[in-house]
Amino acid sequence: MKHQPECDSLRQTGRRLTRPQRCGGFTLIELLIVTVIIGLLAAIAIPQFDGIRQRAYNTAALADLTNANKEIERFFNDNYRYPVDDDELIGAGFAHSAGVAFTKFEIRDAGDPATIRVHMHIDHAASRQYYHYEYPNGYSGVPELRWK
Repeated sequence: MKHQPECDSLRQTGRRLTRPQRCGGFTLIELLIVTVIIGLLAAIAIPQFDGIRQRAYNTAALADLTNANKEIERFFNDNYRYPVDDDELIGAGFAHSAGVAFTKFEIRDAGDPATIRVHMHIDHAASRQYYHYEYPNGYSGVPELRWK
């Protein structure tokens, strides 16, 4: 709003301003319109932000799953057998990302590379989904995203 010098003199004399002579400031309607616009923008942005966070959590879990597979193969190359559980894998050097953990870790027929079956569930604590991985049965080594 522009400053109008006649407003200062009118304030000092105490005369009431007519509508066209209104001095600076915003009307209640203008403030309400701005508040509604800000509320609508927030209503659109907050759900989008939540979806982005969920994708980030799932990406962290998927990265850990990929790294766990590599670590399992490295463990086999070093020890000529597969790890029995996730504690043995972690003891060999595998580290989870913050908030990510195995909820299921199972290796069947760990002594024989021809018949090994790897079954893992891995998720981020703040996510509503988890990755199910089973190889070579069923999913051909492709992680499947499932709801908790």
